[in-house]
Amino acid sequence: MLIPSVSTSLGIALAAFTCIDSVAAKFPITGVKTGVNPKTGYRPPRRNINDLYNDKPQFSLYIQAMNAMMQTDENNLTSFFQIGGIHGRPFISWDGVDPKIMAPLPNADGIPIGYCTHGNTLFPTWHRPYLALIEQVMAGFAQKIAKTYNSPVYQTAADNLRIPYWDWAAVPQYFPDVLMWPSVQISTPTGVKNVTNPLNRYKFLNHPEPEKWFPSNEETYLGSQPWTLRQPDSQNVSHENLINNPGLSDDGPILTDAVYNVFAKSSDWWNASTTASGGNSFEGPHGSIHFFVGGNGHMSPASFAGFDPVFFLHHANVDRLMDMWQAIYPNAWIQPSTTQGGTWTIYPNTIVDENTPLTPFTTGDGKTPYTSVSARHVKSFGYSYPDVQDWLFPTPQALFKNVTTRVNQLYNSKGLLGTWPNKKRSSIRSVPELENRATTVRSWSVAVAAPNALVGEGFTVSLFVGSTRVGRLTVFEAPTQFEKDAGGKRVTHGEYTLHAGLDGVDSNDIASVVKHLKENLKWTVVKNKGGVVDLSGLEGLSIEVFDEIVTPAQSIEEFPVFGQKTSHPEVLG
Repeated sequence: MLIPSVSTSLGIALAAFTCIDSVAAKFPITGVKTGVNPKTGYRPPRRNINDLYNDKPQFSLYIQAMNAMMQTDENNLTSFFQIGGIHGRPFISWDGVDPKIMAPLPNADGIPIGYCTHGNTLFPTWHRPYLALIEQVMAGFAQKIAKTYNSPVYQTAADNLRIPYWDWAAVPQYFPDVLMWPSVQISTPTGVKNVTNPLNRYKFLNHPEPEKWFPSNEETYLGSQPWTLRQPDSQNVSHENLINNPGLSDDGPILTDAVYNVFAKSSDWWNASTTASGGNSFEGPHGSIHFFVGGNGHMSPASFAGFDPVFFLHHANVDRLMDMWQAIYPNAWIQPSTTQGGTWTIYPNTIVDENTPLTPFTTGDGKTPYTSVSARHVKSFGYSYPDVQDWLFPTPQALFKNVTTRVNQLYNSKGLLGTWPNKKRSSIRSVPELENRATTVRSWSVAVAAPNALVGEGFTVSLFVGSTRVGRLTVFEAPTQFEKDAGGKRVTHGEYTLHAGLDGVDSNDIASVVKHLKENLKWTVVKNKGGVVDLSGLEGLSIEVFDEIVTPAQSIEEFPVFGQKTSHPEVLG
């Protein structure tokens, strides 16, 4: 299959980008191999979007390459539309991989499902070749554009270019300006110019899209828009300022704590990878970001999220966090587990494991589907992250210490539950009844378990202590009838620290904490499309308050150790 030549807004004619015929073979996802040093192990990094913006040659190439992708015919296999649509709509086969198990049929009990895996242990590994695919196509365009500069600087920039990430959990948390500008200034072969900013939105080329792609009787609001929206009002105008305020301004600390707790408390893959587990996972805060950015726009429902350009920066960050976690827990891995939900190619309520095909993605031979085994390590795809430069460290332990230090610097800058020098001691006081007051503290948390079918559509559970929000659990969508008929009973879990809601309360005084929480802990359930839900009519929503005895970290190269856990049902009763 040939991608036709396209012209960027700069008038640069791009040569045809050749792919393997999808009828004869599948599209081989190899990742980008330019810039890799096989002798040293060096792999070019995916960079923070703010750092990439300050690198004029790489940023200029990236912007032009993304514009070229977005101007490619939407019927083309490697157009931005087709790649974005792998995640959900338009619910069409990609690369000839048909939905042989779960047909994407509409029904009154939920939006159809595409290829993407959510709410199960394959969540991190499925998105890894997905990101490698868009990176590979983007880099192909960047290579062709770089040659028009006739400059070794731009050729080197292209060789080392990878997709960027947006770190939404590091302090200060904010939505970068470069993602909001309608146009952006870059250096082109003919000088400095302002061009359309492809990071701001995707303009649907076939608007209005064909009825078979965006049916008028399903999700009509988003399917009828000429471009992607973020936090839109009733007039379909995006208000991206709302992403920062009240969004990240209110919930930034929750995101940071949630990410840190995955590193510090989740040492097995099952807990770290998915909200189907009962612990701390990266999938949890990931869902909140979808909602903060989207509001009633395209990033909120999984069926449209892949069309917003920020989707790929967001998921590159999730992939980065998982890569850091893998460096800390290198032996933790996928164990067989039941996926309550399903996809086009995974039947609901069945077992998935490391060998489950990550459809529709195919390895470099053009034949073999990716599995979690082949997608386990980022080095297989030719990229790295600045936080995990594994080739620089002689042993896994040395890498562990370095990455742990980086996690503490980024997501625990106040040194909570840490006693290392030049760090603030935890505001959580030591436990007096224990023998060694200097080495133990009591930490309080609240856990939420919400059936995905709780209200019949996507919803968010918000938890407060007084006026302080301490947790937010976002559920994308309700189960389909197909899932229900298969016996699937998805439940989404979240766990949140309560230290922000216990300011001025002695955390060691159990009676005082229980009294404070009985009087001040509350929660709301709000439909993602709007509408507060009456709590009295809900069945299955579970809230648990508990404390844990913690041994604080003695070094910035360590995490605190969480020990004995005690539930406090009296808070709720």
